[in-house]
Amino acid sequence: MDKTAYHLEIGDFKCTVFNDGTLDGEGETYGLNCLYIASGRNRILIDNGCGAGFRSNVGLLMKNMAGEGIKGGDITHMVFTHGHIDHVGGTVDKDGKPAFPNARYIVLQKEWENWATPPGDNETHNMLFGPARKYLLPQPECFDIVKANHEVVPGIKLIAAPGHTPGNAMVKITSRGEKLLCIGDVMHSQREFTDPKALIAWDVTPEQA
Repeated sequence: MDKTAYHLEIGDFKCTVFNDGTLDGEGETYGLNCLYIASGRNRILIDNGCGAGFRSNVGLLMKNMAGEGIKGGDITHMVFTHGHIDHVGGTVDKDGKPAFPNARYIVLQKEWENWATPPGDNETHNMLFGPARKYLLPQPECFDIVKANHEVVPGIKLIAAPGHTPGNAMVKITSRGEKLLCIGDVMHSQREFTDPKALIAWDVTPEQA
């Protein structure tokens, strides 16, 4: 996605897809996007990008949200599809302070349990889960650690989609007969539309993914 923000409505939900930048890997360029949903008094953010200090061409979420008049303190629910750095790295600012101080964090229990598992000898996976283990695992009081099919607010539900990570999730949004499925990293590349069996090095359990 080249635009910094893309707007759409799903029934009563006003949604904005925010760009966090791009990452290169395995011969492709991957766009990083986060979904913001406004519903009544609820302000829901699904994933929060790489955050500050990872690479110069990522970590643009907060800047792009500000361009739409949205502050980190406005977010009421911070939903994580999974714990990789490009989905949780923006949880803290450049000073290590909470970027979304008023939000409840929401994650599937299997994903939380994976963070709590001691790192193995796969350095790629250790790096990808590093921020979740460093910044999120020590503050369970901020979390709602939930089962599959948990309803964040009426019409927004977490769907288990393991493989990319053990507790990877999709988010199903339903309102007034309209639906949107935020698939997170169930797919990474357009080539997977024509080659569904294509795998990526970042999958924890590739065949399941």
